Amino acid sequence: MDQIERIRKRQLKFALGVGIPYFAFVIGTFLLVYLAGAAVSKVSILGFPLHYWLVAIAIYPITWVLFIWYVHKANTIEDEIAEAVEGE
Repeated sequence: MDQIERIRKRQLKFALGVGIPYFAFVIGTFLLVYLAGAAVSKVSILGFPLHYWLVAIAIYPITWVLFIWYVHKANTIEDEIAEAVEGE
């Protein structure tokens, strides 16, 4: 049972280690656009203002890549839990 508890703590540490920086990134991006809106809106990339790239275009691919990686890693941790339960 101690092994399962260690794995669950690792799972929580992993979830918080991914979730907190991700939400800080998203909130920071929106704060950057809000606080430096005039400067950010003057920059243009491929015809779109930088603030469009930051809040509408860039966040979604980053979210999907992080989501896919996170699910794969979380499934690996859950497989370890299953192996530990079978071993007992």
